[in-house]
Amino acid sequence: MAGKSKDGITEYTKALVILASHLKKTDYDKITSVMFALHNGVCFGYKPEFDPQMITDAHDLFKFHGKKKKFDNNVVKLKLVKGSKDDTAKL
Repeated sequence: MAGKSKDGITEYTKALVILASHLKKTDYDKITSVMFALHNGVCFGYKPEFDPQMITDAHDLFKFHGKKKKFDNNVVKLKLVKGSKDDTAKL
């Protein structure tokens, strides 16, 4: 998982690109500082060794706080075409 992929870009760099394209500068700075702290051994309440609870918490937080799909303004106006099968049907 570590190291460069076939295109020569690391997963870390790809993650930073995703963050940069979706976050405001202040949010991006917060995330990158946390990533830096994790890289340097800060545990943020998790075990210093392998702790899968971190991933579980991340998934749960996304389910709870992630952007929901909005279905506003999804009305499609249909047009009745003369001569079509529906034009001759009695309603």
